[in-house]
Amino acid sequence: MSLANRQWEEETGVELARHELAPTAERIIKAARRILVKKGYPSLTMQAIEKEAGVNRALVPYYFGSKAGLLEALVETLFEDPAFGYSSDVVRAPEGEPRRKALLAWLGRVVRNQRSGRLQYELLPHYLRSTRLRTHVAGLYAAYRDFDGRCLASGVSGVDQNDRERIGALSVAVVEGLGIQLAVDPRGFDEEGAYALWEELVGAYLTAKGHAAQEPAAQDRAAKRRQGGPTA
Repeated sequence: MSLANRQWEEETGVELARHELAPTAERIIKAARRILVKKGYPSLTMQAIEKEAGVNRALVPYYFGSKAGLLEALVETLFEDPAFGYSSDVVRAPEGEPRRKALLAWLGRVVRNQRSGRLQYELLPHYLRSTRLRTHVAGLYAAYRDFDGRCLASGVSGVDQNDRERIGALSVAVVEGLGIQLAVDPRGFDEEGAYALWEELVGAYLTAKGHAAQEPAAQDRAAKRRQGGPTA
C-alpha cells in the first residue's frame, strides 16, 4: 500500500483494500495490464502473459487459480495502481486552496493518462457482471468520492457533508468520463479545455458557498453596528 493511501486512512479513518502480492504474482499482474492497454482483453491469453511476463504460464493458475482469478486480481488491484490511488502530493498539501489545487492538478494528469482510461474501459464490463467485484469496486468508489469531496471543499466554509458527497461524485465522473473518452478517441475532442471548464465550475460553486456562509455573519455585524453594539 502506498504511503499516500496509508496517510489518508490515518487522516479520515477510511480503510482501503490491501493486496500484498508475491513478486512473481505482481510481475504477472503488471504484464496483464500491459497486454490490456496495448491489445485489449481478447489478447489476454496464457501464452501472451507468459511472453510478456517472462514466466511460465503454469504460474498463473498457481497464484490466481485460473484466468478468471487473474481477472479478479486485476480488478481488485486496479485502484491501488499509482494512476488510481491517492496522490502523495495531494495528501501532503496544506488544507485549503493548496490542497484543492494539488488535487485538481493531479486529477488532470489522471485524465491525460491514456493507460488509465484504457484499463478502465477494458475491465469495466467484467466487474459489472460479478456481484463480488462490483461490491468491492463500489467501496473503492465511495472512498475516492470522499477523498475528492474532502480535498475540493478543504477550507471552504458553508460546505456540508452532502455538498462534499455531490462534489466528490461529480469529480470522479468528470475524471473517469474524460479519461475513457480520451482512450477511445484521443484526437476527437479538447479534453484539456473540458477539464479546465470543470475547474472553473467547481471553483465558482465553492466560492458561492463560501460567500453564502459569510452573509449571515456580515448581516449580524451590520445589525449590531446599527444598534450601536459591539460587532466582534
